[in-house]
Amino acid sequence: MNESIFQPFCLAKMKIVSISMPLLTIFIIQIVLLPISHCRADLIDQTCKQTPNYNLCVSSLKPNPRSSAANVKGLATIMVEVLTSKANDTLNEIWAQLLRQEDPAVRNCYDHYGYMVAAFIPEIYGDLTSRGFGGRFVRYNPAQAERRLHDDIIRRVDHCRHGFGKGRRSPFAKEIKATREAAVVAAAIVRILI
Repeated sequence: MNESIFQPFCLAKMKIVSISMPLLTIFIIQIVLLPISHCRADLIDQTCKQTPNYNLCVSSLKPNPRSSAANVKGLATIMVEVLTSKANDTLNEIWAQLLRQEDPAVRNCYDHYGYMVAAFIPEIYGDLTSRGFGGRFVRYNPAQAERRLHDDIIRRVDHCRHGFGKGRRSPFAKEIKATREAAVVAAAIVRILI
């Protein structure tokens, strides 16, 4: 008789446990994965604090789905991709302006941005990713990537920006500024790898 009294209680208890198992599994997975995603968010935050433009850095990296699983090298590569996008946008604006009117200052910018997009930025990717490039193997070299960002990108952006002379504003000043800021942030992230 005692056995029959306890049997429904045991079955009821088993059902509660079986219903709770999926919830327990989800809870355990969240406990395990939460620190990983939190650490990645912290890595983006810590990395961006070491750049001169924290807001641009965070707004460039966080939306990229690969940033949640990236290390600092991955974040640097993502920021170079942002730079590539900004440089291409600027090059398109320069080209549109050049089609409207031939202007030596605009032609100068077009030449600088053309070299940046076609040659220098791909070399920076090579420096960060250790891969074949142009028929040769490029070794991982963040110091070279940082040097290229300063010498080949920021310097050329500044030549373009200052090529319009005093009293004359560039017709694509906003795009030039965006490219320069992305390059400065990329260089700061790459510097962490050195």
